[in-house]
Amino acid sequence: MRKNNRFGAILMAVLLFGFVANAFADSNERLIYSLDRGFGITGNRGNIGTPLKQDYDVAIRINDKHFVGMTIAAVRVPIDTMKNLSGLKVWLSKELKLEVVDGKKINKPDIMSQDVDMAQGWVEVPLAKPYTITDEGVYVGYSFKMDEMDNSNKRPVRITTEVHDGGLFLHTSRSYRSWTDVSDQCSSTMQVLLEGAPKYAASVLAGSTSYFGATGITNPLTFYVENHGATGVKSIDYTYEYNGNTYTGQETFNDELSSVYGMQTSFEIELPVVDKKDYYPVQLKITKVNDNTNEDAENQLTQQVCIFDKLPKHRALLEEYTGTWCGYCPRGYVGLAAMNRLYPDDFIALSYHNSESEKKPDPMEVMPGSDYPSNITGFPSAWLDRTYQVDAYGGFDASSNQLGIDKAWKAVSGLLAEANIDVKAELNADKTAVEAKAYVNFPLEINNAHYGVEFVLVADGLKGTADGWTQKNYYAKGKNGTDFSEPEFEQFIKADGNVNGLVFDDVAVATTRLTGENQYMPETIEEDKVYELPATFKLAKVKNTSGENIVQNADNLRVVAVLIDYNDGTVVNAAKTLRMGEATGIKGLDADEDSTHVAIYDLSGRRLNSLQQGLNIVKTANGRTSKIIVK
Repeated sequence: MRKNNRFGAILMAVLLFGFVANAFADSNERLIYSLDRGFGITGNRGNIGTPLKQDYDVAIRINDKHFVGMTIAAVRVPIDTMKNLSGLKVWLSKELKLEVVDGKKINKPDIMSQDVDMAQGWVEVPLAKPYTITDEGVYVGYSFKMDEMDNSNKRPVRITTEVHDGGLFLHTSRSYRSWTDVSDQCSSTMQVLLEGAPKYAASVLAGSTSYFGATGITNPLTFYVENHGATGVKSIDYTYEYNGNTYTGQETFNDELSSVYGMQTSFEIELPVVDKKDYYPVQLKITKVNDNTNEDAENQLTQQVCIFDKLPKHRALLEEYTGTWCGYCPRGYVGLAAMNRLYPDDFIALSYHNSESEKKPDPMEVMPGSDYPSNITGFPSAWLDRTYQVDAYGGFDASSNQLGIDKAWKAVSGLLAEANIDVKAELNADKTAVEAKAYVNFPLEINNAHYGVEFVLVADGLKGTADGWTQKNYYAKGKNGTDFSEPEFEQFIKADGNVNGLVFDDVAVATTRLTGENQYMPETIEEDKVYELPATFKLAKVKNTSGENIVQNADNLRVVAVLIDYNDGTVVNAAKTLRMGEATGIKGLDADEDSTHVAIYDLSGRRLNSLQQGLNIVKTANGRTSKIIVK
């Protein structure tokens, strides 16, 4: 489970063939049931199907109390191409049933079936006999025949990457011989037009599972409005109760919500100043929609706000999933290198490597994909705080040639964290183990808490000459563009399809999560108490999935401590140590601490263990950056 993944304003993605959802605004003020609401992983839509000549039956299921009593008046079917497709039908059924006719399994709907003329684009089908939805729910579907298969129609079912229960069921004459629920992968983009829905209805949703603020200042809170009405949402009026007072507000949306059920957009309220740190409930109610009384039964919620005297510093954790076999994974290599150059003190990354196969291992893989802390469906991939899925280079734009992870990381780091965390670590005398200790404190008392700390051992400076260390590179010779914004990309753009000699940083090589040694905090957390949580990594046990010891230089090891909210598995805050060698070196210096070197980089942004011949970029403990030339 993850916290609500509503980051900033929700982008209302363009629907099929350039129409937007409110382009379907209906003179009868019908509510549109659609599973394409702009929440897909990338916002992109696509097609599925198996490249075989076969006939298709496609269905979604409406089984929600909100729609009981509403009437299905029409169905809209998305048809990419009508070439070599025929026999379009729209149908309703209480069950998905097949009947054998002439040796073939044929779909047999039990409510109605209606023949439709095939057309390209959105095919809107008014039902000859509208159907009222009961508490049993209903399957809505369409079927068509494939007369010949070609490149234009080999994947003829239009889908969104959004995932909803009942989002897509498939039956085909060859690939899916029984009705198959593929709702855990994607959803159909078909639309169902409903009559009998309230005109002006909207619910209010929390923007986060937890809200935090500070005394002595106004504190903004983000909420979301979700459309449940046939006229969409252009504006709302609301009231909220806070600290014994009632306040009112109004919000007019530049990008109004269409009449698609479930479309969302954000709005912000600003809490007045309070001088005492405490827990404060906020009760928010949407009273009007488009200047009319809000007809929705779910028009209010109560959220608790934790007000602190001083807000904890939030360091968002970026977890990157990569592999040397992955040709697009240089994006992550560059993104992490650039972020370490730009924000060496606060940027925290964990890089998890994956092997192409057992016979072609990545030497930095230390766990199978099934043990990753986030759900990974492809490579490259990345998550911030195990809450927001991002691209480790482009941030929220996975195809961008401009660095965007900095903006995403700073935005998430700007969100309030409920606790502070720090971590210290050192090598034992014979360099056989790393001893670490995390320090956690909460500004307020918390009861029924479920927090804990995961410790991750991180290696910098990993390199090798065997085949597994060669990075696959789809950016070779500028094949995917040459105008990337960061200088660290140049080594891939100018290189061949395989890049040797790379030095890998931020590699997660061991974690207490997999050894059952995470440290857990008490259920009652005392206000402002510093909790000390220990961990030990025995270096002889730090091995990759091939059984080889992965520690190349103990001085290049670091520890990252991750504070986790086990109510939903998300990251609250994180902290990191210096490299073991850097930490030891700093302790032994007699020089002014503020001028101590804490990070050294070459011109390509790679972090170095020490000054090297030529130009070095040096970050010191006082936050200054300078250039040092070593002759």
